[in-house]
Amino acid sequence: MEENEKKTLAALRREMEEMKAAYEAKIGVLEAECAEKKAAERDEKKFRAFLKGQEAWLNEYVEVRLFKDNEKYKDDVYVAINGKNCLIRRGVWTRIRRKFALLLDQSEIQDLRTAELMEQEASRFADETRRHDV
Repeated sequence: MEENEKKTLAALRREMEEMKAAYEAKIGVLEAECAEKKAAERDEKKFRAFLKGQEAWLNEYVEVRLFKDNEKYKDDVYVAINGKNCLIRRGVWTRIRRKFALLLDQSEIQDLRTAELMEQEASRFADETRRHDV
């Protein structure tokens, strides 16, 4: 009977070692998941802080003065972004939020690109007309 007890004791020890290894593996997985979650939370906090900084920068006031003449560029300019808007007088230095000034810059750049494209297409049309003797 003593030998039977030794086998049982050895089997019990082996079973305990297997259980210990399984629990340690499970603890390792849980620690890794916890570390990933903390890293994700840190990244989210950094991202939120970045967005907050960008929003503050876009909402800072800057001064602009829009070109004015007595023909095409005589009316005030209405600018709107995501439901926020402002009216900018032409020919007068005006304080507006940076996001509106950037939108005006983008609009001007787009107008310049459109004018360049129109000029290229007009030139291409003239070349094609000459080439076909029309």
